Amino acid sequence: MEEERRLEESRRPDPDALLKEVQREEIKRGRLKIFLGYAPGVGKTYTMLNEARVLKKRGEDVVVGIAETHGRIETEELLKGLEVIPRRRTEYQGIILGELDLDSILLRRPKVVLVDELAHTNAPGSRHPKRYQDVEELLGCGIDVYTTLNVQHFESLNDVVEKITGVRMQETLPDTFLDRADEVQVIDIPLEELFTRLKEGKVYIPPQAKQAFENFFRRGNLVALRELTLTHVAHKMDRELLNYMRAKAITGPWPAAERLMVCIAPSPYAKQLLRKGYTIAKDAHAEWYAVYVSTPTLKEMSDKDKTYITEALNLAEELGAKIATLSGTDVAKEILRFAREYNINHIVIGKPLHSMLLGFWKGSPVSRLLHTQSEFELHLITPTIEKRESEVRPTPERLMFNPKDYLLTLMMVIAVTLLNFFLERFIHPMSLVFVYLIVTIASALLFGTWPSLFSSVLCLLTFDFFFTEPKYTLIMNHPHDIINVVVFLLTSIIIGQLVKITRRQNLALQLRIKRITLIEEMSKEFLALPPIEQFVGGLVQNSKEWENVLTLFRTTVLDHISHIAMKYLSKITDAPSYVLFSGKEGRLQVWARSHTDIDLTTNEMAVAEWTYTHGEPAGSGTQTLPNINVFFLPMKSLEETIGVIGVQYDFKSLLLEQRRLLGVLSNLSALAAARWIKIWAVK
Repeated sequence: MEEERRLEESRRPDPDALLKEVQREEIKRGRLKIFLGYAPGVGKTYTMLNEARVLKKRGEDVVVGIAETHGRIETEELLKGLEVIPRRRTEYQGIILGELDLDSILLRRPKVVLVDELAHTNAPGSRHPKRYQDVEELLGCGIDVYTTLNVQHFESLNDVVEKITGVRMQETLPDTFLDRADEVQVIDIPLEELFTRLKEGKVYIPPQAKQAFENFFRRGNLVALRELTLTHVAHKMDRELLNYMRAKAITGPWPAAERLMVCIAPSPYAKQLLRKGYTIAKDAHAEWYAVYVSTPTLKEMSDKDKTYITEALNLAEELGAKIATLSGTDVAKEILRFAREYNINHIVIGKPLHSMLLGFWKGSPVSRLLHTQSEFELHLITPTIEKRESEVRPTPERLMFNPKDYLLTLMMVIAVTLLNFFLERFIHPMSLVFVYLIVTIASALLFGTWPSLFSSVLCLLTFDFFFTEPKYTLIMNHPHDIINVVVFLLTSIIIGQLVKITRRQNLALQLRIKRITLIEEMSKEFLALPPIEQFVGGLVQNSKEWENVLTLFRTTVLDHISHIAMKYLSKITDAPSYVLFSGKEGRLQVWARSHTDIDLTTNEMAVAEWTYTHGEPAGSGTQTLPNINVFFLPMKSLEETIGVIGVQYDFKSLLLEQRRLLGVLSNLSALAAARWIKIWAVK
């Protein structure tokens, strides 16, 4: 019944995905169509104008907001017969510029408007600094927009395009515009045709064409940009497919884009799996995930196991994998749930070192995956023979002999045996065997699997010795005694295992609740900062020296935020910690620290300044300036870096859970500080 309930829950639509789907289908806003190309001159504007003429013939209300023909005669011919909104003229540094007349278009309110060159930067003094912001306003007013764009103008591809072409694009727009587009039409022509157009002067005038051909329009550049265009659009289609599947509660995988997941565990072979998974993903041009299922036994890991999993996750980040940490007691079930939810095609997992027969008996994740439907391509990777796990990893702490647990189990068996001597006068001797189940359940609940098995065998021997005929021997004369004893042994083992599973589930639930509670407490404290009047008191109303008052306000707010951040830093890690914000002169300084007797060295402060300036992690255990004892994380708001969190610890040695909590803490600190700094600026 419980399994059916969980299965039913897994089939319910994802609320967030459903909301996105509803918003896409129902919001009364204009539709956006992007004509996307890999370079200038491929025919984006020409195709857009052609489509506008088709719409005009159908009776659609179409106007041209702005179209850059660049003097191309065949493109200018397409403008004939179309209504063109005159450009808004503006003077800048003695030059008259023609920009999109947003107000005239809004007043005209056509069904469709054509807006060329989406990434264009508007002239100073315009309502919006960027043309894509003009388009956002048009869409918000319910007007459909047709627009053109080259792939190199996407913000996320700026660094990639610079490496390919040697040119850094100054005019960029957010990638979210591609996700918002209702339709994307890729304008793709063969390279030879583009070169011909360039030589004929149909892209640039001859002097410019020669320079462009020698620089930007090199064959290698265009091949790379062409592939980048197709890949970027394919990823958009894939994201839309995933969102649709989640909204409609469709279980995957669907045979669309290739997607791979590598299942890792605390093992010296986890890195081998990741390297192999990376190779497979690269060859298949597939998006890939590194997935780790965190079970309640995480607390029982040895330090060596924790090192294995931490190093593996660090390598996964370096190789470009998306990391997902799942929580649960059934590893195979969590893997399958994630694979179906994210439309995974390939699952990479390590082949067990023990025999497969033993794996089937133990119900290992590999054996469970092998018995699933053939909806995934399963890659079983054999670990390198040179590194035997028994030679590398120590005995796990959870399997180490703990005499105290067994001694307490023995005492419980003695106590129940004494109780049975008393009960023997009132009940049938064979009923006494069930009293011993109390010990089995208690030992499983308190001490785990092995003490529970020990108690089962000990209870069986004690019952046989004291309460079955002939007494005070381990001999059983009656067949029903043998049957009862065997049933008792099996029952006690099964109950012990069920109790162990329940115990682990409860522990997992407690850990999850603890994490959620901590995040909730952080959010409440950061969002519930008192009003400005409470910070600066009567000075706001009485003092005329506003500069001093506002400086006091800023100092008080940052001091308050730093102490809240330090409070939760101490809950996440025991290591010495710091919270840094900029001081009066704009230089970074320590606002709070976990211990009064600690301070940052000159080198450590220099690394903190680097993190503050560049908005990237640095220090111990990171890829940047690692030769110090402290790592620093930036407190980044949407617009800028507000401050820095420092922890005297190796970043790579942190558990993934600690990293995530530190990330949440730094984000909340930044948002709270940015919010009050804005209020400070307004006041």
